[in-house]
Amino acid sequence: MVMITCPATGRQAFTGIETDPASVALIPPINTRLVCPICGHIHRWSMLDAEFVIGDYWTCNELPRKWRTLLARLDTEGA
Repeated sequence: MVMITCPATGRQAFTGIETDPASVALIPPINTRLVCPICGHIHRWSMLDAEFVIGDYWTCNELPRKWRTLLARLDTEGA
C-alpha cells in the first residue's frame, strides 16, 4: 500500500494505490493530489514523498468506509 504522511495530522494516509514491491518503482514521481482520508483536505504529493507499507493496514477503522469496502471485496476476489 502506498501511504503518505498527512501534513495536518502527521499520521499515515492511504493514497488508494496498492502494488507489489517490484512494481512500486515503476510509478513515476509526478505530483498528484489526494483528498486525505484522515483530515479531508487536499494534499499534493508524489512517490518521492510516499512510503510503501506491507501488511494489514486496511483493517484500521481510520480508512473511509468506501475504501474498506473496496479493499474487502478485492481481498475476497483474490482468495
